[in-house]
Amino acid sequence: MIESLILISSVIIGVLFSKLFLKNKHNSKLLLTFSGAYFLAMTVLEILPQVYGHPAADDKHHSIGLYVLFGVVVQYILETISKGVEHGHIHLHKKEQFPVGIFSGLFLHSIIEGIPVATSDSNDFMWAIFVHNIPVSMILYSSLAQHTPSYFKRFLFMTLFALAAPFGYLLGKHTIISNYSLEMSAIVSGIFLHISTVILFETNEGHKFNLKKFGSIIVGFILAYVTVSMHVHSH
Repeated sequence: MIESLILISSVIIGVLFSKLFLKNKHNSKLLLTFSGAYFLAMTVLEILPQVYGHPAADDKHHSIGLYVLFGVVVQYILETISKGVEHGHIHLHKKEQFPVGIFSGLFLHSIIEGIPVATSDSNDFMWAIFVHNIPVSMILYSSLAQHTPSYFKRFLFMTLFALAAPFGYLLGKHTIISNYSLEMSAIVSGIFLHISTVILFETNEGHKFNLKKFGSIIVGFILAYVTVSMHVHSH
């Protein structure tokens, strides 16, 4: 239950932050860069070692890698539907209605991400999704505010998005999917790798050194390391 509340709170925080940060595009890009760095570091430092170190992975060592790669492919397909909202992109004309297809891709993406939260040995999946959901929620809400005049529809879309990851969590905990926890963790690891690297590459405009963005990346790496260290010491 606490996991679901934490995941929902990330969307609420994102909506609140959209009113503060999105007035300044530079600030929003720094936050996105930070989330991408945190996402990548959590995947490399804890989630992938957890996947490959799982007792069941001994008999599936090579196939686990295939599941990770499959996750990369899955995310590539999902972002063709969501138009890249997951890594900070959404381009609509001013008078264009917010496309339901974009939301559907993001909704499905969030459900899949939430599945391994239920079976992970730690909360690393949950905190990675929590940090990433904040800038995604900011961008989604900002786009809805510009292209969806109805306050009810904005509320409905954001509520559905907030419930997507917790719904994935419930699927991972109470359905047959729980029998494939290792495979799902590997797939989501691939999704994380795809999103985080795309964020970091795309925010590096012109391949020029930017001290603030570099600082955001370092802070993201350090916070992820601290998160992982706290988990290790708690055991």
